[in-house]
Amino acid sequence: MIQKICDSCERTIEVEDDLAGQKVACEACGDINIMPEVGTGEVHEAITATDRLAKMGLPPDSGPEKPAIKVRPAMLKARPVLFGTLVLVLVSGLVGIVWGLIGEPAGAKTAAKIGGGIGAIVVLGVLGVWKIKTLSAALEITNKRTVLRRGLLSRATSEVVHDNIRNVQITQTFWQRLWGVGTLGLSSSGQDGIEIEIGDIPNPERVRKVIDAYRPLG
Repeated sequence: MIQKICDSCERTIEVEDDLAGQKVACEACGDINIMPEVGTGEVHEAITATDRLAKMGLPPDSGPEKPAIKVRPAMLKARPVLFGTLVLVLVSGLVGIVWGLIGEPAGAKTAAKIGGGIGAIVVLGVLGVWKIKTLSAALEITNKRTVLRRGLLSRATSEVVHDNIRNVQITQTFWQRLWGVGTLGLSSSGQDGIEIEIGDIPNPERVRKVIDAYRPLG
């Protein structure tokens, strides 16, 4: 058997020896690859799964369970307009407070301090709740499984063993693609629907590549 890493999606292509030197389409992405010759002594990208994981900076899939990556929902990239608006209101509130302390006349100073203080408190509250929400969800990928954890005080978890993952779905709007965020969903061979789903995660394509590096694709 001849193995080669696809030039496009970096998944392993494996064919019989009689296809050496011929063009073969990758079953995963359809990209055309030229298979290496047998016994030429040339160095090719036909590396083992362990070598590929090491190349990606990931722990091997053999041995004890080890963490690979951990991601949480993004704030700025997920809602850039809302985040920018909240920051603008917060800055305006702080400016109002400062002007209320040093400006004139007295009546306007009082109104500026009250208005600025209320605005700043409201925005800080919204940002705080938003931050807590992002901290309460995490997607943890190890060399054995993918685990979704939700909650800070209470805790709910869902997990899928990599060997059982049937499908990895990424959903992105046009603006999410521009900002590099999206929704990731996982389903296993034993279930019909999505078992793990988390939104607003940064760089979902990278997360998918890490999961694909551990799950069987043959």
